[in-house]
Amino acid sequence: MKRLIAGVALLLAAPLMASADPGDSRYEPIAEGAVIHDHQTGLQWMRCSLGQSWTGQSCSGRADRFTWDQARDLNTEFAGKDGWRLPTMDELQTLVEYRMFNPAIDPTAFPETPPSNFWSSSEAAYDAYYAWSVHFANGFSNWRHKRQRFEARLVRDPE
Repeated sequence: MKRLIAGVALLLAAPLMASADPGDSRYEPIAEGAVIHDHQTGLQWMRCSLGQSWTGQSCSGRADRFTWDQARDLNTEFAGKDGWRLPTMDELQTLVEYRMFNPAIDPTAFPETPPSNFWSSSEAAYDAYYAWSVHFANGFSNWRHKRQRFEARLVRDPE
């Protein structure tokens, strides 16, 4: 019986792990592929998590982890542009691909995304020691203590 249940679970999970629709033109690689322009929101995203590098084909290396204060203070020049910042919770949630699992993000647009928590710039309203994050294994959001260390992906407004 356990094998039957496990087999059914795998069959049901398989479509969730499939690639996003290749005909979906929501995301457009720019800046030699290192940046993704999101046509739905108008935002520009770093294709790789901070600490990873774009190879021209994929993201390589290990994503860095930051406390919330460290992540919030990240504002760097990237791909010849400045204005990069930690996304708000609403912005970060736009990247969640609910058809996907582990990670719950478009793997073509954002390859090698760790299935872990990513910081947003949004603080929890009820407690100054907490801020919001999105867990990209399943796409769920939750508040976390600011001293915890999580990954980050920066965003910028278009020019």
